[in-house]
Amino acid sequence: MNLKEYISSGIIESCVLGLATEAEQQELAALCLQHPEVAQARDEFERALEQQLVQDALTPPAFLKQQIDQQLFPPQIGKPVRKRQLTPVRDLHIWQWVAAAAILLLVGTAIWAIVLFSQNRKLQQANHQLQQQADVASGQLAQLQKDSEMLLRPTVRMASLQPMPAAPAAAAKVFWDTTSKDVYLLINNLPQPASDKQYQLWAMLNNQPVDLGVFDIRQNKLMVRMKNVQNAQAFAITLEPKGGSPVPTGDMYVLGKL
Repeated sequence: MNLKEYISSGIIESCVLGLATEAEQQELAALCLQHPEVAQARDEFERALEQQLVQDALTPPAFLKQQIDQQLFPPQIGKPVRKRQLTPVRDLHIWQWVAAAAILLLVGTAIWAIVLFSQNRKLQQANHQLQQQADVASGQLAQLQKDSEMLLRPTVRMASLQPMPAAPAAAAKVFWDTTSKDVYLLINNLPQPASDKQYQLWAMLNNQPVDLGVFDIRQNKLMVRMKNVQNAQAFAITLEPKGGSPVPTGDMYVLGKL
């Protein structure tokens, strides 16, 4: 088996995303045990997937946990005790004890109600922020499921883009739906461009490039939706001036046929 062709075929990504058959999953597990380069390719894709999800997640503010802890577990701050001059103690009648106890109970109840109200408001604010994070995570999972369903369509073809001399370690994959003409890009590895540069995807038809749009390295999605194309024989990525070019002018980083 040609391990380089196996790694670039896209089967590893399909297994990690849960899109491969059971036989393909078992084959990948066996190859990972026999060949370290296959295991490394699988681990790199898993790390890239994990990093993408982590980058998209919202990080709760640092003060949030501290405020919750302070409200639930208030610190016991010691205060210096000042000596007071003793005064003579007078006997109190029973009704005076009852009145004093009632006043103390009323004041204590009011203070406790104020503390609970303050804690409840702050917890509601914390819950609101946590709910926002949960909504974002739910949206990310829904998008990932949608992308997975797209990959399972029988009309989808994949082009594994191989590195060119300008970037020997670069890699990417293009998924093209031959029916809807939708194009999706999966970035495996591309170097960070300069601030005045941007990557651009091209479809190749009879050696003529067709612009499919520019994209950035860091995206909000694992799969990047590009422009539709009616016909394509291959795909390529070049580095162009920011905003893109009508025709390729920069170095070609990856190229792959359908």
